Amino acid sequence: MKPNRFFRGVSGFLIVILLVGLCSAYDIGNSEITGDSAIYYSPYLIQQSGKATVPADDTLKQEFYSNLRTIVRSSDESFMDLYYYPKGPIIGLGYNYLGDIVVHVEENTSISKETMNEIEFQIRTTGKEHGIDDISLVFMSDIIPILHKSRSDVWRPVIGGILISNRMGQGTLGYAARDRSGNLGYVTAGHVAGPIGTTIFQPGSPSQAGIVTKVGGIHSDSAFVQFPSVQASIFESEAIQRDIKYVLDPGFVTCTMSGISSGAVSGPVIEYGSLYNSYFGRTLFDQIYRLHGCLGR
Repeated sequence: MKPNRFFRGVSGFLIVILLVGLCSAYDIGNSEITGDSAIYYSPYLIQQSGKATVPADDTLKQEFYSNLRTIVRSSDESFMDLYYYPKGPIIGLGYNYLGDIVVHVEENTSISKETMNEIEFQIRTTGKEHGIDDISLVFMSDIIPILHKSRSDVWRPVIGGILISNRMGQGTLGYAARDRSGNLGYVTAGHVAGPIGTTIFQPGSPSQAGIVTKVGGIHSDSAFVQFPSVQASIFESEAIQRDIKYVLDPGFVTCTMSGISSGAVSGPVIEYGSLYNSYFGRTLFDQIYRLHGCLGR
């Protein structure tokens, strides 16, 4: 039996968009992680200090992560009354697979060097109490998730992963972008957007959300919709809208797609190649095949 293959080109937004905690260029596998991970947080990095190495051995790796979890939980207890929003600038504290402890700072709230030094001192002190001297600590700017909106609600600015529509039907907004002239807007599937000049609504009429100004058809089933009110985030759930950090060619990695029909689903990239596209009536090149049992629009 042939594997159940799922095909998405750029129209399926499978250019791997690096989202914090969602999809990464690192493949941790059985190799250790070490070194400066600043590029992972750019351009939201405020400060990074120290370095830590995630062990390659699975048993040691889990022990390492368990130690980080202990430090985070212990630090949380002491942070709550001093630094947490709205009293202070901190909206989150966690650890990730890169081995960093991450302090999330509310994007519109300033944090002083003195405050960061106080927080770092407490975290490193807690680490030493648990026998951990080498800690990689990151301060990054972050947003407070909007918890009361679904994909089909009105979003302004618009973000990726939400419902858009036109006179022909509906689909998913891909991601915020600029065209070659510097105009703000977003990318969506070409077969969803329709021809140049089509009015797009979000989520539906009469709430206009731009005009289609460019359509693919050679390397992608995609379209660009010019619209000034956009934000570089992706809807994953009502509790999570992740910021786009940067874009790169995916390689053979696991990617996550966020669509109005599929929801947020993940699967590995298994093949690159060309495929005939019935909407454009021609073969599209440089396409990506992703393995998954669900099809999202």
